[in-house]
Amino acid sequence: MKLVIALCAAAFVTSSAATVSGTWSLSIDSPHGNMKTSLTLTQDGKKVTGTFRSQMPDMTVAGTFEDGTLKVETSDDAEHKLVFTAKLKEDGTLSGYLSSEMGDMNWTAERVQ
Repeated sequence: MKLVIALCAAAFVTSSAATVSGTWSLSIDSPHGNMKTSLTLTQDGKKVTGTFRSQMPDMTVAGTFEDGTLKVETSDDAEHKLVFTAKLKEDGTLSGYLSSEMGDMNWTAERVQ
């Protein structure tokens, strides 16, 4: 019984300590083929801010990370708004979709820093 309680406590501490802070290498399945980009994030509680880097100029992102779900969107150019939504998986990667004027695209990411 003590072992079960200890394992549950360890799982709770691990899940509550999950963070998306860091630099992520993204792979986006776009209509033009696979795109490699990056996302640098800083997390303060549930609040997340950062920078999306691609072939276009860097874009500021802001949003939340709650219950294992990341949701951030660009704030620089309302005309070309990007919304990133993903789940933090058990292996530490992110997997989700990117919504843009071109439609929804699947993406995955690995933390590089």
